Amino acid sequence: MFQSGRQFPNQQWAQPANLTRRLGALLYDFLIIVALWMFAGFARLPFVEADAMTDSAGPAFQSALFILTFGFFAFFWLRTGQTLGMQAWRIRVQNENGTAMSPTQALMRFLCAALSIASLGLGYIWMLFSKNKATWHDQFSDTVVVYIPSDKEISALDKGDSSEQEGNKANSGKSKKRAKK
Repeated sequence: MFQSGRQFPNQQWAQPANLTRRLGALLYDFLIIVALWMFAGFARLPFVEADAMTDSAGPAFQSALFILTFGFFAFFWLRTGQTLGMQAWRIRVQNENGTAMSPTQALMRFLCAALSIASLGLGYIWMLFSKNKATWHDQFSDTVVVYIPSDKEISALDKGDSSEQEGNKANSGKSKKRAKK
């Protein structure tokens, strides 16, 4: 449905991200967004005649905050598939085939994620009952959120695979010796 971007590395180790990791990343990103909103509010003060405590932000400023928030998420999702919070929790948003999402997908994901949160988190809770463990915004934007293991975890997984292969070779060698006898 949507156009695919570049391929992300280490797809063989990617696994679906759990709800705890997603909410942790959301909390980290929320703190960054609040800081950006505060910066935007302080930058706006010299241009308004009211003081900071009595000023009510008009629709233009609220729209600017909305665009700033979308810009934050879209920049990171389109560039690396990971916001700063997602990097800390080692999760990434991508297409099911492991490619980067398109700008249209980023917009759809952003709008549906806002709806997921506005419905008291029902869009996130949906993941617990969904067969493919997808939130509303995953489903509507045709994306998945995956956990990316660290290099240390990948090397441990590689060792586990190589020892299993060696064990299988050793067992097949014993079987051949028994067959010769």
